[in-house]
Amino acid sequence: MLFNSLTFAAFFLLTVLVLHLLPVGRRNGWLLGCGFLFYASWSPPYIALLLVTAAIDYRVAIQMASLPERRQRRPWLVGSLIFSLGSLLYFKYTNMFLGTAGSLGHLLGLSFTPPALRIVLPLGISFYTFETISYGVDVYRGQLEPKRSFLEYLSFLMFFPKLIAGPIVRASELLHQIPKPRTFDRAGLVAGLNLVALGYGKKVLFADNFAPFVETVFANPLGHNRWMCLVAAYGYSMQVYLDFSAYSDIARGCARLLGYELPVNFNRPYAAVSMADFWGRWHMTLSRWLRDYLYIPLGGNKGGRFSTYRNLFLTMLLGGLWHGASWTFVVWGALNGAFLLVERAWHDARGTRPRRGDAMPAGERLVRGIVVFHLITLTRVFFRAPTFGVAIDLLHGIVAPRSRAASAEAGLLLIPLATVAYIAASRFRPALERLAPRGWTVIAYAGLVGTMFVFGASQAEFIYFHF
Repeated sequence: MLFNSLTFAAFFLLTVLVLHLLPVGRRNGWLLGCGFLFYASWSPPYIALLLVTAAIDYRVAIQMASLPERRQRRPWLVGSLIFSLGSLLYFKYTNMFLGTAGSLGHLLGLSFTPPALRIVLPLGISFYTFETISYGVDVYRGQLEPKRSFLEYLSFLMFFPKLIAGPIVRASELLHQIPKPRTFDRAGLVAGLNLVALGYGKKVLFADNFAPFVETVFANPLGHNRWMCLVAAYGYSMQVYLDFSAYSDIARGCARLLGYELPVNFNRPYAAVSMADFWGRWHMTLSRWLRDYLYIPLGGNKGGRFSTYRNLFLTMLLGGLWHGASWTFVVWGALNGAFLLVERAWHDARGTRPRRGDAMPAGERLVRGIVVFHLITLTRVFFRAPTFGVAIDLLHGIVAPRSRAASAEAGLLLIPLATVAYIAASRFRPALERLAPRGWTVIAYAGLVGTMFVFGASQAEFIYFHF
């Protein structure tokens, strides 16, 4: 059930309707059942994997909480991490590693041919694995009390608005909301509807209309001239933002309509004035997770400059690998790590600290924003390209002049115009989030959103479903 499908619309309306009709004490159970149904609509066999993962982490957390010292808890945490990460590595990276081994074998003149395994990636495994890891680590550190009710812990993992593609929600952000009675108020209803409307607008009006042009050019970069390749690179940089932030908006909006609050995942990332600023605004729940459960455990910035640079680079490298089982994602992570490292080294050499955007003159803020956007767009080429060859072809198509005239692709003109239109309209987002129609305007608002959704509903998956 895609968020942008009529099937999900019917499912969610039924979920909300029954939730309102049920007694308060039975509403959480209904939502857990809906979570199972939602996940089963994608991949029923892998419900068993999710349940086993949840059961292990639930029991390990309780066991760790009963032990007074960290050294006593450590074996339990390690065992839990081995299972969670082992499942992720097997389902997501086995074929990647086998393919790499086969390629290395051929380079060395060996006749090794790796077996072709038909491994199906369980939907959402990258997201819920990080959630279970953070839960176990927080209990191990003594920062969180474990849940004594398995159904409440399962309700946290199976909460369907964020189950497939985030936000990556920590137990400390959602678990305490689970046992509370599901109640509803006008403010939550309005806020939820506005977030859903904003998300559908970004997905249906922008991201899905950028996609055909971008896919055409990335499928054959050498068949298009410089301007087509350039617009495709810019177009994908905007598409992935609009698509993923749309999913996050819809997820947060659905959660509000169900009586829950999920963390914000995006904060105008393309207004960033530095690479560090960008990663403080983009996919913020992942950035915070990488900081707290990878960068800091590696040593953070406490071991001298070289150690800090190493930890920063490794964090982004592994963050790239988390996104997908392809070496192109590793290169994407490495490029981001290199940019962050150079930026950090520059400030260290000068003895300065990065300034906030609001502390800069408007001209400097604009120039820095343009530079950061172009660096991010460069990395996106490797994020989008299915192979290194395609990425290099697209970059070559931008840098090397071509004699071909641009074909009459509408996207060549419409993508830049739509991007400018979105940037101009984004200043009204705070007002749209506070929008509270009354009287006949409620009908007009609902009709506008419904019309946009019905005519724009498609089977176009959200980009982060693949991760």
